[in-house]
Amino acid sequence: MNAYHHSNYIIMASQKRKFTDEQKLEILRQANEMGIITVIRNHNLSYSVFARWREKFVKKDQSKQDSISRNKARSEFKQIMEENSQLKRIIADQALELKRKDEELKRINPSYSRR
Repeated sequence: MNAYHHSNYIIMASQKRKFTDEQKLEILRQANEMGIITVIRNHNLSYSVFARWREKFVKKDQSKQDSISRNKARSEFKQIMEENSQLKRIIADQALELKRKDEELKRINPSYSRR
């Protein structure tokens, strides 16, 4: 690690660290539990880096949630449409059965008239 002196302070040249997505998610999870300030200090991160990760993963998670919600809505809509078709068939069958019974009653009793 390279170091240089400035007045009475030794300043360490920062090395760029690489975090995997799993590590980033773990740090974000820790921040939810322990607080942002504590976690960024423990991991020596700047708030801007933390905020960028949070925005990236929240948006990614949000788009996944939106996709899941859309798929669920489509599935529910399809199920409702199928149920609606079944109910329409039942009503049509009942209407035909009523018509058939009316015709049978008219045949048996010519004076029968449905109100």
